[in-house]
Amino acid sequence: MSTTGHNSKELTETERKALFFHHMRKRIAHNAVIEEVNAAKKADAKLAQADKIVVGDLDYAIKTLNAEDKITVTDRFLAHGEVLTWLNVIPGFQSDLLRDRAPAIERIEGEGELAGLAGKDAISPYDKGSNEDLAWLRGWDKGQAIMRDNLQSAMEKINAKMAGEDEDDADEAGDPDFPAAAE
Repeated sequence: MSTTGHNSKELTETERKALFFHHMRKRIAHNAVIEEVNAAKKADAKLAQADKIVVGDLDYAIKTLNAEDKITVTDRFLAHGEVLTWLNVIPGFQSDLLRDRAPAIERIEGEGELAGLAGKDAISPYDKGSNEDLAWLRGWDKGQAIMRDNLQSAMEKINAKMAGEDEDDADEAGDPDFPAAAE
């Protein structure tokens, strides 16, 4: 066993111990922040459910909005529609009805609207001043207008409705995608 002096480049046991606990303290602090964020996320999920929003739909929308390859998302959606047809849940699902029906400029404007609704920055991915850029920015403005003009009134209606109901009524919503089986 070799001993190391103060000039050695190897860490002593106490130095390794100090370094370990330094990183452990940082990890504990990060975990506390994560727990706080998860608690806030859970509380927000309960509010969304009280507003009759399915949290899984929010997660799906976020995942879709952030997906690099939108075609893969569309393909999964179409595959799910086909499976639902096989299970006789929906009749005659026609996947070809959803494929590339909107002209390019309309699709681009739709992308901009989604970005505006999601609160993303007004920076289009297209060449500045191009028709595509202008369409995307029109869509972004439309998305922002929808939020500006409709969110407050929606919240006021929900709050007024909730004020007239018992708190227990909001908790009984359950999972609308999978209703409870009849007993």
